[in-house]
Amino acid sequence: MRRSLFALLILVFSISGWAQRGMSHEGSSGDVFVGYSLLNGDTLSHGSGWTAALTGNVHDWLGLKADLGANYKTSGGVTSREFNVLFGPQLAVRSGQLHFFVHGLVGIAHFSSDITPSDTSAAWALGGGVDYDLNRSFAVRMIQLDYHGSHIFSATQKDARFAFGLVYRFR
Repeated sequence: MRRSLFALLILVFSISGWAQRGMSHEGSSGDVFVGYSLLNGDTLSHGSGWTAALTGNVHDWLGLKADLGANYKTSGGVTSREFNVLFGPQLAVRSGQLHFFVHGLVGIAHFSSDITPSDTSAAWALGGGVDYDLNRSFAVRMIQLDYHGSHIFSATQKDARFAFGLVYRFR
């Protein structure tokens, strides 16, 4: 049931963003980001993984973002995993070929390990980054830094999340 609800939310956010395309867009109607992620903090210390995001732009400066990610770490033969599904607004501004953004996201985190029970809880991320436009459709996300938190095993987890990768912009 939870997965269906989150899939529906992703669909609604993306459709509503693209539906607004004709209103005030001189830039893109949205973008897709895929990249490398490093989660470091209470939950996973130096957990490597991937991140992907879909942003539908309501205006040139305001988008609705769905952020998915997974981080993994193996230590002493034990593998730990954390998956995140986060949603929220993103504010952006352009300066030449640079695209600066900040976002505030909320959603869920799921933590599991080979030797402990799993747990799913509320999660959030507050952060931002900068993209460098290669052309009208493609950009490189040079850096994205987030303060990431969750409430795994009834304890507040505080993590730093670092990401970089490729961006495709819809026109």
